[in-house]
Amino acid sequence: MDKLLNRSLKKLMIYAGIVLVCSIPVYYVMISLLLEYEFDEHNIILTPEAGREDRFLIIGAVTLLTVLFFVLMLVGFILLNRRISNRLWQPFYHSLGKIKKFDLNRQEKVDFEETGIEEFAELNQSLHKLIAGNIAAYAQQKEFADNASHELQTPLAIIQSKLDLLLQSKSLTDEQYNIIEDANKALARVTRINKNLLLLTKIENSQFMEKERLSLSGLITKNISLFTSFAEGVELELNAEIQENVEVEGNKVLIEILLNNLVTNAIRYTSPGGTIHIRLSGSRLVVENPGEVALKEEQLFKRFSTASSQSPGTGLGLALVKQICNRYDWKITYAYEDGQHVFSVKF
Repeated sequence: MDKLLNRSLKKLMIYAGIVLVCSIPVYYVMISLLLEYEFDEHNIILTPEAGREDRFLIIGAVTLLTVLFFVLMLVGFILLNRRISNRLWQPFYHSLGKIKKFDLNRQEKVDFEETGIEEFAELNQSLHKLIAGNIAAYAQQKEFADNASHELQTPLAIIQSKLDLLLQSKSLTDEQYNIIEDANKALARVTRINKNLLLLTKIENSQFMEKERLSLSGLITKNISLFTSFAEGVELELNAEIQENVEVEGNKVLIEILLNNLVTNAIRYTSPGGTIHIRLSGSRLVVENPGEVALKEEQLFKRFSTASSQSPGTGLGLALVKQICNRYDWKITYAYEDGQHVFSVKF
């Protein structure tokens, strides 16, 4: 709004300046004709020099007064226009502030102030319908994911037990064994997806409300010790620089999930022989690992999105990390610098 107003005022001032400049020759001609008429009417004879001096004096005085009144009028117009615009657009800014604060995850109802301006009333009504529709659709999607995940638990467990029984059969051929093993791997992936969906649903439904003061330094150290053997198995090295006595407030289960997913993600996207760096200092946690190409930033934290064609995963690990960071108002960022994937969490 300010940019639009300043642009309009700038055009008005340019136009007024052009009019003022063009008016000066008109003043000169009109005043010259008027003086000649008055002198002839009263039989006044002046030398050419005196006539020119009088004309210039009168034109200067008139021009000065015109500029003075023009400036006063322009300043008054600007102040009046800004005051009227601020009052006129106040409902718009109020509605804009409400929309900026709206968070679909919280599903809070947005109430717009009543306004006597018909156009803004129609705008608020349309926004209210749009937000209500999005909340309803989002709630239905969450309910479906929650119900589907719960309903899938039993059949998945049954399939897993049946496959385990088949693997124990002594009459299996190598081909049959390989087929069952492939089915087992696919089932394990589906099970992980189902568990992550359930976890996301629980986080969104605020089922991890408990908070406590946690030693982030201790949790990361414990996390690294658990992943060391796994990393060595895929020929990777974990390098940690952990500042002592760094604490955060949150739910222990969620913090551990965040740390596990960040480290797992780094291991997944690191080629054998690489080194993963984990640094904790002050209010920032950084997980850095080498990579040949940058990940797709626009897809990183979306559910079921593929950030890299090298190792797609389930597409829910970083979505969980993002959701946990949002819960505690932490900021997670990604950058690709000097051949390194850098995930940074500021808390």
